[in-house]
Amino acid sequence: MTRPAGARVVRLGWRANGDGFDVALAVNRLLAAGARAWWLAHARDEMEAGDYLVEVSPAQEAALARLGVALDSWKRDVPDDAPALVAHAVRLLAGTASQFPYFAYYALCLLRLGIDYVACDGAALASGTLEDANLLILPGGFATWGIDAAEDAQGADARVRAFLQGGGAAIGSCGGAYYLSAGRPRWTGTANAKPLYTHEYLQSGVGIVTIALREGPLALGCPPTMEVPYYHGPIYDRLGAGIDVAATFHALALPGRLAIDNPLDAARFEHEMQGKPAILRATGARGRAVLFSPHPEMGDLIRTYIALDGYVRRYLPIRGAATMRDTLRHYRVTDAPSFRLVLNAVHALSSDGQARAIANRATTASRRPAVLDAGPVDTCRRWLDALPDFGTGDEADLLRGVATRITRRLDAVAPCFERFARGTQGVERLVPSWQHLAEALANHAPADATIAQRLMEAELVVSIVECWTRAADFDRTLAARSP
Repeated sequence: MTRPAGARVVRLGWRANGDGFDVALAVNRLLAAGARAWWLAHARDEMEAGDYLVEVSPAQEAALARLGVALDSWKRDVPDDAPALVAHAVRLLAGTASQFPYFAYYALCLLRLGIDYVACDGAALASGTLEDANLLILPGGFATWGIDAAEDAQGADARVRAFLQGGGAAIGSCGGAYYLSAGRPRWTGTANAKPLYTHEYLQSGVGIVTIALREGPLALGCPPTMEVPYYHGPIYDRLGAGIDVAATFHALALPGRLAIDNPLDAARFEHEMQGKPAILRATGARGRAVLFSPHPEMGDLIRTYIALDGYVRRYLPIRGAATMRDTLRHYRVTDAPSFRLVLNAVHALSSDGQARAIANRATTASRRPAVLDAGPVDTCRRWLDALPDFGTGDEADLLRGVATRITRRLDAVAPCFERFARGTQGVERLVPSWQHLAEALANHAPADATIAQRLMEAELVVSIVECWTRAADFDRTLAARSP
């Protein structure tokens, strides 16, 4: 790789940037543009574990300053124990086994972290889409049955196994974690561990759980414990060789009924889950993977609406509408703390000396700039317009307030998106994710769901639009192109 004229190595630190995810956005968009970056696995001097060193040109340095990202000078050599990061070439399973909204939680998380992706279904996997990828992400959904069976795509499972055995890596949440486990036909066996419940996985439940993180790369920049949504993820009691436990289940924070009315019971949690593995890192002959039993990609979005369905309703008469309104409006949907777990998992899999380096791909979108479909924006507006009358009373006022905030966010981001809809020069790598979202929403028929779930899906879409637009701003500014 040719070094840009005048390029220098600078420090990109979390503390200097208020621990905001624009840090991740910056480093990952720089990697996508071909820059070099290193991940600090250990604290040293004024640097914290999890900070970055990045090589930037003077133009890129000025662009990051305009975007509000703080950089510090670095006049020493890159530490020997700071692994170089490999540019990501991500495939996100988003077919029959992981339809909207299952894949969309990861879409939100990845875009906020600045990681572009190409969505794929079982047919695309069977046809070789992984040949120019180095990371496969398996969201929640129905990969538990095997991808061939769930997607009616013969050959997908074999391609995934070959990808993992050939140097590729995977991240799986819930259903994706089951698929990466052992014990059922067509699972990859990457982690030599069989969940307590396999086929009959609904026997656990739904809720917000607290996990306890263990020292290691996935814990960098995270507090010792963290709340994460949980939906029937695998429970492991015995582990085979080649597995590190990155986190364990610590406590049940809040039972949930959102989308699936199957609240996790406190007695079951304490008997079957407490102290058991919640996150696994697996390395062996069947590949490398991070397995999330809970859903870090769902983050504060799902936490908000589980709380709305339970916590808020319970404490509304005790603490009043004003306190509950503040509770709801201060969840950090696009800056969920648990997104850091996904970021660290991606880095851990792309900086361990075994990651596949993929040349900067030239997609069809990059050769022929597209005019983007405004479907996601229009769909979100239709969903909001179709909400029923909330009625009267404090709870109705809270729901109305949530809907109003989502509408205001949509009104604010729609003009920002239009700058890219008119022409995609400079943001080509982000085009596939937008096009897929537009197609998925066009084919999505909203279920006859609770008000909380309908609001959640609308907020999910507007949050994706916000994060996609922010990533596009970074790409175009870093490329020194005017919007």
